Amino acid sequence: MILAYLLWWVTGLIFLFVGKDNPDVKWNAAQSVVVLGGIWLISFIVGFVFFPVSILLYLVGVVYWIIFLIGAINYQGGRIAAPGIGQFTDQLTTQLADAIK
Repeated sequence: MILAYLLWWVTGLIFLFVGKDNPDVKWNAAQSVVVLGGIWLISFIVGFVFFPVSILLYLVGVVYWIIFLIGAINYQGGRIAAPGIGQFTDQLTTQLADAIK
C-alpha cells in the first residue's frame, strides 16, 4: 500500500494498473493520482502566474503526502481517506479506480 503513495502520483499511476486485482490498492492508487497529481498539476500551472501560491500549494501537497504515507504505514486494510477534501475527491477516486479493469 505504501508504494502507491511513495513517489507521489507517479507510483499511484503505476499501481493503478499493477494492482488491478485488489480493489483497495487500486482505490488508494487512484486517490494518489487524483489528490497528489491534482495538487501537483494545479501548483505547476499556478507557478507560471503567481509563484508564491504555487509554493504554498506544493506544501499542502507535501502535507497530504505525509498523511497518506503514515496512513499506509499503519494500514489495516481498506481505504485511506483524504482529510478535509475526501468528500470532494472520493467520488472521482472511485470513478477512476472503477474505470481500470
